[in-house]
Amino acid sequence: MPQRLLLTLVLLLTACANRAKQSIALYDSGDYAGAMRAADEGLASHPDDDNLWAMKVRTSVALGDVEGIAKSYEAYVVSHGGDDKALLRELSTATLGAALGSPSWKMKIAAIEAIERIEIHSLTDQVTVLMDDNDDRVAAAAAIAVLRGMPEAPQVADDMLRSPDAEARRITVEGVGRKIGKIAGAIGRLAIVDLEKAADDSDPRVRRAAIRWLGMLKDQESVEILMRHMKDPDDSVRAASASALARIGIGNLPSLGKQALADRSLAVRLAGIELLATANADAELVTLTDDADPMVALQAAIAIKAKRPELVEKALVRAAAADEWTIRSGVANLLVTAVGKDAARAHAQRLATDRELGVRLAAARTLISIGDREEAKRVLAPALTDAEYGVQAAADLAGLGDATAMQTLSLAVRDGKRTPTQRMAAASLHRSARRVTGGLVAALADGDGLVRVEAAAALGTLAK
Repeated sequence: MPQRLLLTLVLLLTACANRAKQSIALYDSGDYAGAMRAADEGLASHPDDDNLWAMKVRTSVALGDVEGIAKSYEAYVVSHGGDDKALLRELSTATLGAALGSPSWKMKIAAIEAIERIEIHSLTDQVTVLMDDNDDRVAAAAAIAVLRGMPEAPQVADDMLRSPDAEARRITVEGVGRKIGKIAGAIGRLAIVDLEKAADDSDPRVRRAAIRWLGMLKDQESVEILMRHMKDPDDSVRAASASALARIGIGNLPSLGKQALADRSLAVRLAGIELLATANADAELVTLTDDADPMVALQAAIAIKAKRPELVEKALVRAAAADEWTIRSGVANLLVTAVGKDAARAHAQRLATDRELGVRLAAARTLISIGDREEAKRVLAPALTDAEYGVQAAADLAGLGDATAMQTLSLAVRDGKRTPTQRMAAASLHRSARRVTGGLVAALADGDGLVRVEAAAALGTLAK
């Protein structure tokens, strides 16, 4: 490149950056209204300047102008030709960093978990400080987040396993299983011993978490503990125990499977099928394909389909005709597993005409997964205005690039008439849609802290 042309380009880039200089200076001084005016004045003569647009979005967030943020970011996307991922990461990091200083333990934990998941290393020091938080739940989450990076974290986690707060113990157990349990050698074995102890915790949430991880880690020494918890008073603990035993594959699995199948809880009965499948108890599985519960029958047919493929269709048709719409919805979710993509299409199309919208939406998601996008759109589009399912339908359609659905999703996440829980759900659904909307960016200024954190977490994920 000729030297004169190179110099011209450098000067041009410097000038572009300098156009936002005044707005930046005012922003840094805390004069957000002034920063906004400066950005607007600059954009009046330079409407394609990315730095000025970025300052307009930043100042809108600082001013808490929800509608202004949405409009600014949507206009910026048009000017920029797409999302500014660097700006989104900056806004996400700033929001999550602010949440770490909140007096709310829920906000701090939500922020810690998002920071860990997104891997925002610049906030590691702030997370580390929270290992000394007065709330054991926060201290546990912080210790787990930096467990393999900070020397003092393992000791804090060990202390939290004995916390009087059950939720702190559950957080720690989940983290120990996820981060340490798979490590070979003495450290991994110590972690598994901690999980074995936690399996007898007084709180069922802690027991369930520990037992699930013992199964995931295939800890053969925990079989006796798991067999004992097959009679636990809590349904979810019994189900976790049966599933863990099926994963480990040791013991009298046919007998354990029969025990589980006699349980009152559907989750435990379904785990019983896992036990029989692991035991290759083919005769028992074949018998179960005629079980009174259509979902048990279908899961049994799926478990035996490699040897008796003809049994799946019968169980599938029966479950798809069940009176309970939740069973029909479950069938839609299992179609590909049951019969494969090609055969699933006809079943999904039939369920897409079901009288219950929840079933139709489940069928539409299956149609998307097998590549029948146009048929899925025809099912999803009419659901956008539904009070209960509209936002979920919008997320599914937005994932297909539908502009109307993206606008619906954008409005839902900043709709003040919705509850904070509903706005959080709308923010979270952006992740499954794999789309950033102006409304999601605007949610960074929501009046509820947990909504702000959820929006920041979604933005950080989408901007990676």
